[in-house]
Parts: sequence; structure tokens; C-alpha cells
Amino acid sequence: MADVIDWRKLSVRRDARFELLEDKFCSTKGASALAVFSTVKELMVFAALVGVQLNKYEPIAAKVKTTPILLDTYSSTNHDSYIYLIALFKEPTLDILRNENLRSAIGIFEGYCNGGLKHIDDWIMNNIGEPIMTNILFNQTLEYLVSNE
Repeated sequence: MADVIDWRKLSVRRDARFELLEDKFCSTKGASALAVFSTVKELMVFAALVGVQLNKYEPIAAKVKTTPILLDTYSSTNHDSYIYLIALFKEPTLDILRNENLRSAIGIFEGYCNGGLKHIDDWIMNNIGEPIMTNILFNQTLEYLVSNE
């Protein structure tokens, strides 16, 4: 008999080196009233979608310091659906959503999130003189959309 997995307690990790991005963009991490995201998980979903769109899949290395958010926290606001959709995008079979494969599905999301966070970090570094962080995200997203029409 297979072990029963308590999906609520599975961790969705992010590379701890991106904490400065969290501080700049997330109101729960102390960003100003003009914060782009209310929570870190919203930033992670955005970053994962950036990673998918730009094909930036970079799994988190085993020895990297990470910060987790429980899958239950994602499910409380239905953000877990992005984890499943992104996993299905990379592995287009429903088997990836089976209980025993949920860790792999989360790993896929983490890989795209990591790639997206790296890319967003590059946006910031390439626009270091930009006074408002929200402009950087908006301008880079708009630039991508216009260039791919």
C-alpha cells in the first residue's frame, strides 16, 4: 500500500537569495503602500508565469538555501491551481497530479518560479535608475507583449 501524502504540508520553496525582491514588491514583507503584490505567493505565481512565458526553467539546486510556503497556504486562496496548471504545461499528463507525483508537480512550479525570479531580478538590475519598481514590471511586461504581437 502506498504511503498517504498530506498534500497540505508539502512545501513550495523559493531561493532565499530573492528576498530583496520580496521586500521591494510584497506588502507582507514591508514594501510601501504602492506594493505590487500583497503576498509572497502572489509574487511567486507571477514569477512562475514569467518563467513559463520566457521558457526559463531553472530547478532549485539541492544545496541552495530556500524559504518554503506550505501548499495549504496556496490552496487557501486557490493559487495552488497555478502550480497544477504549470506542472501540466511541462508534463502534459494527468499522472503529474497524482498524489505520489505532487512533489514533482511542485518542483516544476519551483523551477519556473526560480527562472522567473532570476529574470525579474535582471530587469531590476538593468533598470537600476528607475525610481518606481512597479514601472519596471509594467514596462518590461508591456515591452514583451508588444514585441510578440
